[in-house]
Amino acid sequence: QSYNQATARLGMELGIETIQDNLRLLGVERAQPTVPSMVLGAGGLSPLDITRLYQTIAAGGFRLPLHTIRDIVDVRGEILRRFPLNYDRVVSLQAMHLLHYALREVVQEGTGKGVYRYLPKGFAVAGKTGTTNGNRDSWFAGFSGDLLAVNWVGADDNRETGLTGAGGALKVWSHFMADASRVSLDYRVPAGIDHYWIDESTGALSGKKCEGARLVPFVPGSQPNERSACIKKKNGILEWFRELF
Repeated sequence: QSYNQATARLGMELGIETIQDNLRLLGVERAQPTVPSMVLGAGGLSPLDITRLYQTIAAGGFRLPLHTIRDIVDVRGEILRRFPLNYDRVVSLQAMHLLHYALREVVQEGTGKGVYRYLPKGFAVAGKTGTTNGNRDSWFAGFSGDLLAVNWVGADDNRETGLTGAGGALKVWSHFMADASRVSLDYRVPAGIDHYWIDESTGALSGKKCEGARLVPFVPGSQPNERSACIKKKNGILEWFRELF
């Protein structure tokens, strides 16, 4: 019944090497182990590594090198040297939109929903909790419309903290964003995205008035083909009426 097993199987189906290639595109420079548990976070990453990764996600698929210094100025404020903003699109806008959708769902009704104990309900953000074995590491990474922040809570000697991602790092992240962020995440649907009603329990195509139906974005052609029992029932009634007349 573990989601981790399903995620590991999905990683194997997609190809661990393919996932590693995409991590490098997103900005992860540290080598990751070629094992199924890599998709669960088995490889070690620093807060800076995670920030590089999420910077590309927050920027809609544009990879921007991180800098601690933007300009060097003299005593009069005249710029002596400026570090230009260089960026490359490494992931499609449509793929990033699907990821933004998933990360917004995490904070709305998933493990990250605790952020709204500190942020206004209408202030849109996206993010993800992270917890390692034994609760040794507590993570939260997320972004609003103007800020990206990554928090790690743990002990230098790697002992257990007793904190999950939601119980530790999420609180630090939320307090910071509540004070510092001023712009809600602008969630716009780009061209090349279709929406379908999906049955939450089966993942099959459903209908707006069907129980447990959720409107989900898809890249055209990637939507499921299987139809839910609700749709089959409606189609069956329609066919019955057609035969009558």
